[in-house]
Amino acid sequence: MRRRSVWGGTLTHLCLAAACVVVVLPLVWMVLTTLKTHEQVFTQPMWYIPAQIQLGANIARVFTLIPFWRYFTNSLIVATLITVGDLFFSILAGFGLAKYRFPGRDVIFAVIVGTMMIPFIVIMVPEYIIARNLGWIDTYAGLIIPFMISSFGIFMMRQAFLGVSDDMIASARIDGAHDLRVLFQIVVPLNVPILVSLAILRFLGEWDSLLWPLVVTNSDRMRTLSLGLAIMQNDRYGTDFPTLMAAALLAIAPVVILYVFLQRYFIKSIASFGLKE
Repeated sequence: MRRRSVWGGTLTHLCLAAACVVVVLPLVWMVLTTLKTHEQVFTQPMWYIPAQIQLGANIARVFTLIPFWRYFTNSLIVATLITVGDLFFSILAGFGLAKYRFPGRDVIFAVIVGTMMIPFIVIMVPEYIIARNLGWIDTYAGLIIPFMISSFGIFMMRQAFLGVSDDMIASARIDGAHDLRVLFQIVVPLNVPILVSLAILRFLGEWDSLLWPLVVTNSDRMRTLSLGLAIMQNDRYGTDFPTLMAAALLAIAPVVILYVFLQRYFIKSIASFGLKE
């Protein structure tokens, strides 16, 4: 039995190591590509590190090819406002669906969960028509407002708030606390890790969003960073891979920094969900 357990543990660790290599290898290739010239990418092995590092030159070239800071600012504004809006509306809707009893509550929740199964490509055309009729094309409103409420966020908050004791809420109401005070001073502080996890997932999703910004924007003034990187791949003379990888490296930096500072909340939320019955 002990030998079988050792072999099982070894096999598990080997599988995890292989998965890590698969995940990390593209990132390593991206970093190494930023160190080379365009010619060295095709003439030298992937692991080759040139004597003269080209990282600074490649990063400088990014700012000459695209209005990087404009794209970066647009992505930051859009991702941040969508995340804040989604947290706010998901908290309110999740609390109502978890702690209020009213006719049709379960039906409403089932419909909300059902919308998670609809691919975005199916509703993209109706959303575009609505945005066009409202005059939201090539505006922050068109980029932000359609995504400030998500069924996933409502589902996640509802499930989290179900774990809050009804007796605790009743005691707060007896002490004179109104429902908003109960929500934001008692229920929300008890679920901070879940809120941080939702914020991370939403921010990452909107930071990497490409399809909707491609549809709803027409000018450099409103393009996001992911769309800017896609434009760099459509150069008529071929893609400059070192410059593109340098731009991608700059694009993922805020996401990595965000996760480094908030990872303990993210891990704590996963653990707390795993312990719930």
